[in-house]
Amino acid sequence: MIRGHVASSEDGTYLTFEEQPVTGSYTVAKDCSGRATITPKGHSEMQFSFVVVDEGKEMLAIETDADTVVSVTLVKSN
Repeated sequence: MIRGHVASSEDGTYLTFEEQPVTGSYTVAKDCSGRATITPKGHSEMQFSFVVVDEGKEMLAIETDADTVVSVTLVKSN
């Protein structure tokens, strides 16, 4: 299960949106690649392909929905 909040970086400024929780699910293959579906509160679900890196501490992802260009770094929180 994926749970968290939307955050981004724009022109070197880190932005977090605590009022926009995200939920979702994911699967990971033996080669550390995977697929994820996330749904930000109040928005449509989004599909991603990803790879797990940094000994499982991060996932580098790209959205695979039509007409989108979104790349994401997901960081495991403690």
